[in-house]
Amino acid sequence: MNISKHLHFEKGQQQESFLVLLLFVLSLGIFGAAMCETALPMTLLAVAFVVLLVLSAVLVWREHRLAFLPLVLLFLVLGAFRYETAARLPANDISSFARQDIHVTGRLSETPRFTEGSDGQIKIRYAIDVTSVRAEGGEQAASGGCYIYSRPVEGRAIPDVAIGDVVEASGKVRLPHGYQNPGQLDTELLLRVQGITASMAVGKRGVKVTSELRPTFAMRFHRQIAAIREHYAASMMEVMPQRDAAAIFAMLFGGYDGIDPALLVQFTTTGIVHILSVSGSHISLLAAVLAWLGSFLRLPRLVTAAGVIFAITIYTFLAGCVPPVLRSAIMGGLTFFALALGRERDARRLLLVASIGMLLVWPLLLFHISFQLSFLATAGLLYLAPRLQAWFVDHRVPRLLSGSFALTISAQGATLPVIAYYFNQLSLSCLLANLIVVPIVELMIVFGLFAGLIGWLVAPLGKLVFALDSLLLGLVRELTRVLAALPGSMVWVPTPGALACALYYAWLGVLLQPSERKQALFAFLSAHRKQELAALAAVIVFFAAAHLARPDEMAVHFIDVGQGDAALVVTPHGHAFLVDTGGTRDGAYDIGARVDVPYLLHVGVHKVDAIFLSHAHEDHAAGAGSILLNLPVQHVFTSSEGREAYAKSMRMSTADKALATFTALQTGDRYTIDGVTVEVVHAPAAVDETEADGNEACDVVRVRYGKAAFLFTGDMTKEQEAQLLAADADVAATVLKVGHHGSDTSSSEPFLRAVAPRYGVISVGYDNSYGHPKQTILDRLASLGIETLRTDEQGAIVFHTDGERMRVETYAQTHRNVATRK
Repeated sequence: MNISKHLHFEKGQQQESFLVLLLFVLSLGIFGAAMCETALPMTLLAVAFVVLLVLSAVLVWREHRLAFLPLVLLFLVLGAFRYETAARLPANDISSFARQDIHVTGRLSETPRFTEGSDGQIKIRYAIDVTSVRAEGGEQAASGGCYIYSRPVEGRAIPDVAIGDVVEASGKVRLPHGYQNPGQLDTELLLRVQGITASMAVGKRGVKVTSELRPTFAMRFHRQIAAIREHYAASMMEVMPQRDAAAIFAMLFGGYDGIDPALLVQFTTTGIVHILSVSGSHISLLAAVLAWLGSFLRLPRLVTAAGVIFAITIYTFLAGCVPPVLRSAIMGGLTFFALALGRERDARRLLLVASIGMLLVWPLLLFHISFQLSFLATAGLLYLAPRLQAWFVDHRVPRLLSGSFALTISAQGATLPVIAYYFNQLSLSCLLANLIVVPIVELMIVFGLFAGLIGWLVAPLGKLVFALDSLLLGLVRELTRVLAALPGSMVWVPTPGALACALYYAWLGVLLQPSERKQALFAFLSAHRKQELAALAAVIVFFAAAHLARPDEMAVHFIDVGQGDAALVVTPHGHAFLVDTGGTRDGAYDIGARVDVPYLLHVGVHKVDAIFLSHAHEDHAAGAGSILLNLPVQHVFTSSEGREAYAKSMRMSTADKALATFTALQTGDRYTIDGVTVEVVHAPAAVDETEADGNEACDVVRVRYGKAAFLFTGDMTKEQEAQLLAADADVAATVLKVGHHGSDTSSSEPFLRAVAPRYGVISVGYDNSYGHPKQTILDRLASLGIETLRTDEQGAIVFHTDGERMRVETYAQTHRNVATRK
């Protein structure tokens, strides 16, 4: 009995199409389960799985023509089942001790990571696999991955640790929590995929390390790999500047630690930033070099293929065997093994089989950007590149250029919707960068890998090759600087919706079909042209009428910037201005560059008419610095604290020309932008910093559109609230940005009654150390009938109003429940 025949995936394209279908329904099952707010019943899923499995077996045995249907449904259920099993944490997971002060013990799972903040302070991150926890109820076994953050203690040596050592620490357990905004990378999910479910900050209390006296074979192996990586790093540091060493080390093994920020921006602008993270491109490069070497030496194809697999395996170990590297190695290894044997079609099938297998083992990978980009880029190289290269050759493009262009366009084209969704930027200089810069970088990677190996045998020769790499990096730096400065090097692209993504990949799928299928499809469309044109015209008319009938609306976005304030106002005709921009006190995380700018681009804002900064504290003003660097900003309005205070907050030079555009507000000032009015309700004079904490200089502005009003109070204190009421100021508003993140230093009852808002928005960081918002404030808001919304719980909060009616949308990251299902 020919089972494959009756499952309709005989040979070639049919089998490939069936694998594509299985991958699609498996992904759909995982995605569907993730969309459910509550966990799906495991018993029901298990029963459905068994029933479909039996039905599939029976229909296949009877050679029924519909045998493939229950198998497809089986993969749908299997996707949901695997998601539920992966999303549920065991009862003794470290995350179950959230917000408790405990003593934790575990084994070090990776080499400690050292980072230096803008204040010069060193922070150490230990990653451990938890083995036990001592809490109020005594000591008990525990599980899960945990990051422990520590700082060096003056006069005390940093513990010398190795993978597998026992680490002990005491502190408060925190759950991972990222910035919950549309288009933002889901930090919580990314960590969960890596097995990290909690973190703990121990500060200068440090950690206690006990060396493992009898390390296992796995521990010794990982330690040896870590020693090899340290050898590479130390050898580079001896012959080149630290930033060069950091950049080349990143090219070899991935990571961004210590890299010159300017170089990182240049790589991003020219579309080659993937070079700095170990991905399919590294695997492809290594495989290509080995394949060329095998061809040059005229080795048998099987020997060349075995060499490719061996080299990829060794490189995977050198890169630390971290999940992204393993995924790239699995996909790339299988794919290029087939290519080395001259089996292009088998390579495509192996990619599909490998992806199905990885999603079955690690279903949460579906939501991981590295998996999405690796799969799509590899698929683009296998499916699109051969067609494009043939087209270029047919049109007399030189083979050297046609190959490079085909690879670049294929990878970019296959990943375009994902890049557009996450980054809203597309590099137009990437073709030139891939043609000119990437070959040099590839040469650097090959030289760097061999330099480390040569250094074990002949140290001077290894250093000489590393020095050559440093010189090549200087050339790369200059080339990318020139390319990044080209007009239109980086362009904005709109955020695609689900329908747009589906149509895009459907279009690619049609292009990849055999010519006879495309001809049949075009013949069908031609035969029904009148009906299709009529249907298309009806759809266009419907959406045009709906758009014209929709009233002009203003949107107010309260962006989740953690423990800070940031709001975006978009007027009915697309003008945009910000009220505060968020920021961190220690400057360790650039809110402006990594939260504000991506959010603005995601919602289609490329220029800002004005920024209103309530006061100069970093959690309100620091983000403005990166916005000014990345987007055109016409005006910046400040409080009376002086430009120097804002320059310090934004970490700008006091001689920066941008400060000349800063204007201090005065009470009573009024600005109108596209029918939206900004009123300065309160702009107090600056006070002596030695006698105040800075909140006394906080400006208060109100944004009006029709009958809707939004009152932004910054960190205004109760004393200022009383002054406003005593002056009989008009503070009435529909929406109140609750003062000082819900602190009890603000939001007095008389003030709340005077504002009489329908909604109160609290912009606050998750599980912050200040205890904001205070329960007394939450109770006060509730007692006055004010509906409270919080960025730490709802994420970004968006109000839409036509001046009469108002609706609100809240964003909470889809997969936040992943870390809480039990």
